[in-house]
Amino acid sequence: MSNGSLEVMQNVSANLRLARQQQGYSQERLAELAGISRRMLVNIEAGESNASIATVDKLASALGMSFAEVVRPPPLADKELGLPLRIWQGVQDDSHGSLLESVLKPGMTLELWRWQLAAGDSYHAEADAPGCHEVLYMLDGQLELLLPQQQQRHVLQAGQSLTFALDQVYSYHNPGLVVCAFTKSILMYPHA
Repeated sequence: MSNGSLEVMQNVSANLRLARQQQGYSQERLAELAGISRRMLVNIEAGESNASIATVDKLASALGMSFAEVVRPPPLADKELGLPLRIWQGVQDDSHGSLLESVLKPGMTLELWRWQLAAGDSYHAEADAPGCHEVLYMLDGQLELLLPQQQQRHVLQAGQSLTFALDQVYSYHNPGLVVCAFTKSILMYPHA
């Protein structure tokens, strides 16, 4: 995970390697299915690469897994599931994103996240698969959402919400002087 915790990167490494081996894929085949380089996959499985959220999502989809299944502690780990798991950590301590819960159903996945950004901080995201959507709900502060491909800029205040398609690059920015906090629910469909 870009700027993610060492624990999450270790989880991703172990879970991907185990799932790939259980499904009988070579590293080359999984990389091809996910649309990434074999070298990147080798480094991720070795715990030597800090993959983006979008890259981990592509690998999860290629294995028929949810994003949460890949980032959570391995099934045999002595840890409770269902607890928030910090996936992204910004440069500033007050900037981070945590996966709260994930529901995998045939044909779709629903994830619930809690994010916050320190004053002046930003997060830039890669595009997801077509048909995926995000619902933002502002808890505190002010958030600027930039959708450059549509040339749109939305400013949300506490209590406001917005839904947008994730098949485009986007970014969050906190233009305020205090930490902003928001939840986001992501609805995803398996990649074709």
